[in-house]
Amino acid sequence: MKKFKLSFLIMAMFVLLLAACSGGKESAGTEDKEPVKESESPQEEVVEEAPPEETYDLGGRVIKIVDHYDRWPLEGNEFGDIRQGLLEAAEEKYNVKIEYVVIPYEEKVNQLTTTILAGEPFADIIGLSNMQAGPLMQQDMLYALDDIIDLSESRMTEPMKAIGKFSDKNYMMKFQVNESGGMYYNKTMFEEAGLADPYELQKNGEWTWDAMLDAAKKLTKDGVYGLSADPSIISEYSIFSNDAQFLDTNTGEIVLDSPNSIEALEFVVSLYNEHKVIKPNEGNDWEDPRRYFTEGLVGMTQGWIWEAYDRVEAPFEWGYVMWPKGPKASNNIVPLSDVSGDFIPKGVKDPEIVYKIWEDLQIWDGWEDDVIDWFESVLPSEEAIDTAVTMLDNIKPNYWKVYNLEDAFYETFTNIATGVESPTQAIAKVKDEAEARVAEFLGKEKE
Repeated sequence: MKKFKLSFLIMAMFVLLLAACSGGKESAGTEDKEPVKESESPQEEVVEEAPPEETYDLGGRVIKIVDHYDRWPLEGNEFGDIRQGLLEAAEEKYNVKIEYVVIPYEEKVNQLTTTILAGEPFADIIGLSNMQAGPLMQQDMLYALDDIIDLSESRMTEPMKAIGKFSDKNYMMKFQVNESGGMYYNKTMFEEAGLADPYELQKNGEWTWDAMLDAAKKLTKDGVYGLSADPSIISEYSIFSNDAQFLDTNTGEIVLDSPNSIEALEFVVSLYNEHKVIKPNEGNDWEDPRRYFTEGLVGMTQGWIWEAYDRVEAPFEWGYVMWPKGPKASNNIVPLSDVSGDFIPKGVKDPEIVYKIWEDLQIWDGWEDDVIDWFESVLPSEEAIDTAVTMLDNIKPNYWKVYNLEDAFYETFTNIATGVESPTQAIAKVKDEAEARVAEFLGKEKE
């Protein structure tokens, strides 16, 4: 199937190149045809030619696509060659020159803001994280796609549109979905302990908080722990997995004190303090949980698929599953509070045509294969790959960090995990300030 898709794409690209070379500028129409003569056989079917593809003439303009990493097509492999062909076809179709520009991550926003204010944005398309894009959206420095194109005609799928939506408008352009967020587990350790494989539990709809806790308790012995975790990440995952959220983005209300959320946080407290199945960190909440897992000191840890690169040579078999579901959830989900994609800055000329160029540069009919190729290159088994594919249909976005909240809960979840404050106390303590931040971000007074 994959080879068929790629062959089809290459053939289609060849046809597009021919059309681009033969088509006129600015919406060339169909040519008149000779009328059918009366003497011609009535059985002879007259086939109408399809109109040539619409073309544009931007006068050789340079279209700059900016990001913090090199996005030039990597020629010499199947997808790289296809992307190069799409680039050349787009340059011909629009009479443009496309350039990919690399700017350090921490400099992108400043350079973009300065050049937009000067009336000459330095990028026609720019890759940003949602936290970088949030303030720019609020300052009206990025185009909402709804304002420049008919989204119903976009080639983006509904999941792509949902991921790129902020405050009821679509800003972010996504050409594939590869977001992840689940749990790594030491398959060897599970087998030696005689425990059910989390993947099998997941497949049967039985991968729950209780199942995870049962495994963690049985694995915690002889200096080994069931889990390692960053208090903030395990809290966020648990909240999402119990059908709860941080923020109601429609009202600006912090909803961490909802019953589902408090239940999730109390579960986290029990993991740390009652059951004692989480290995204490040694000063680095980001690095320590990952190191513990890779060194075989814990049975499970949270993580994203890209972390698999660091585990290719782990001295044990490991697997990857979705985060276990809480009692209020109907299925396992992928929590998503941070995402990256492409944006069109305000001040860019012909933004609707720039969107068309962006769309023509993407591999729409084969992106799933591209993503699966990546999964296959880093994940160790069919079960883990199946999980990664399943994740694509179970993403649950809530971009609470965008609303000036990235560091609003800096000590909140650590205090909850260590028992310094109860979940209810900790959320009550921070809620007013957090909602004031949201109101400030939205440019309105807190009610």
